[in-house]
This record gives sequence, C-alpha cells and structure tokens, in this order.
Amino acid sequence: MTDPRQRPRRGQGELEALVLEALRAADGPATAGWVQERLGGDLAYTTVITILTRLLGKGAVTRERVGRSFVWTPASDQAGLAARKMRKVLDAESDREAVLASFLTGLGPDDERLLRDLLDQAHGEGED
Repeated sequence: MTDPRQRPRRGQGELEALVLEALRAADGPATAGWVQERLGGDLAYTTVITILTRLLGKGAVTRERVGRSFVWTPASDQAGLAARKMRKVLDAESDREAVLASFLTGLGPDDERLLRDLLDQAHGEGED
C-alpha cells in the first residue's frame, strides 16, 4: 500500500521547467522564496535553491546579490534556452557537418522552408 501523502517523483527537467516558468511570470528578479510560493509551496526551499543553482550553471538564469540573499532572473526565453541546448549538443560532437546534415534531413518541408527563410534573413542583415 502506498502513502497517500507521497506525490509522484518529478524529473529534474520538469522541475527546472517549472522554476523557469515561475521566473518568467515574475515582474522582475525574484527570490527563491517567491519561486517556492509561486509553485504552491510543495517544493522545499532547499530544492528550489538547488534547481536555481543548476540552472545558473547551465546559463539559463542569472543571479544578483541583494542584501544577504540572491534574486534570480531567466537569462533567456524558452526559444533561447532551446537554442542553447541545441548548440551544446552540436558543440559536443566532432563531426558537425554530419550532425547538421542529419538534422536537416529530419526536418519536414515547413520547418525546412522556415530554416531557409531564417538563414536568408540572417545573411541579408549581414550585408547591410
């Protein structure tokens, strides 16, 4: 029999996403206590600090000392965070061309067209 007070264990990625979502909802830099309250208080304060520290190490948040504690701010939006993850994966591979070629062949026609348009825009901006 299971204890009804026990909640299913969440994965690290899920907790990080929840913390980032809470930070994005803030009007400005937020304390770990504010994040904990925003998440309904079901996470221990130390857990919130651990998640924020991991996110800091990944470059997903920044922190600034205010008094004796820190306030935290998301470093980028969801798209920027996804792009950072993609670059990290690409940087870890020795054959960048093969990785990019494999990525491109897996794109659907709409995504391929979007990528071409974005590349054209980026090249056009560099020519000004």
